[in-house]
Amino acid sequence: MTIRYEIGIVDTRNVIKTLLDDCGFDFRDYALTSLKRRLEYIISLYALRDAEGLIAKLKNSKEFLDQFLYDITPETTEMFCDPPFWRILRDEIIPELVKSGSSKPRIWIASFDSGEELYSLSILLKELNLLNEVNIYCNVLSEHTIQRITSGRLDPKNMEVNEANYQRFNEKGKYSSYYRTEANNIIFDVSLIKDVNFIKQNTLIDENPGAPKLIIFRNQAIYYNQLLSERIFTKLANCLVAGGYLAIGVKETLENTNVSNKFTLYNEAERIYKRKNN
Repeated sequence: MTIRYEIGIVDTRNVIKTLLDDCGFDFRDYALTSLKRRLEYIISLYALRDAEGLIAKLKNSKEFLDQFLYDITPETTEMFCDPPFWRILRDEIIPELVKSGSSKPRIWIASFDSGEELYSLSILLKELNLLNEVNIYCNVLSEHTIQRITSGRLDPKNMEVNEANYQRFNEKGKYSSYYRTEANNIIFDVSLIKDVNFIKQNTLIDENPGAPKLIIFRNQAIYYNQLLSERIFTKLANCLVAGGYLAIGVKETLENTNVSNKFTLYNEAERIYKRKNN
């Protein structure tokens, strides 16, 4: 029986210090329990001896650091997760964004997506014949993430869930028309994302595409402590245009944050907020 390595608090903080001092990535305000779990997973995945072995690899290999940044980011896991959310985007929000201005609206997937949210959004836009009428931006931490997404090779083990979600989103659509099977691999149509702008971020999301009309930031703040949540929400609120929309996870809220007064709640069930004009 294999005993999984358990990293202690001191070693966890040493890894965090290395990531900040030597690599320039600040994980100090990430939720400690979930971060600890991801570090243990990575140490086991690469058969490293312990936290010191991980630290040595991070210091000595840029390639490993990029792979680490990919592995430390929890995968999105499902396409069309929470189908009612995607129906609201399709039926209410996206049409309003497209008709409300002369220039192409900017949609920003500000969460660190592993491709599922991006492909879901792109399929939605294609079915509305609006894929070429918006500019899409997507945050990534690592080059490995970009390579995975642009290869079209999303995780095949979730395909049954993906298809069930899609059918709840569009019962008349044909999910299988967006991918092909090749040597037991599921490969999505990469033409769906050919014009996507990837934003290489640090952990504090210091870059933004400028004046987005819709920000999708679902199920990300659950990995932050309160301090980092406040900082990130403030950044998102400050760059979102007046009247624009911010979508967060259904278990997340802007209530009791320092930006709550900048938003009205557009849809409570799906946690979609609308930026006030002031």
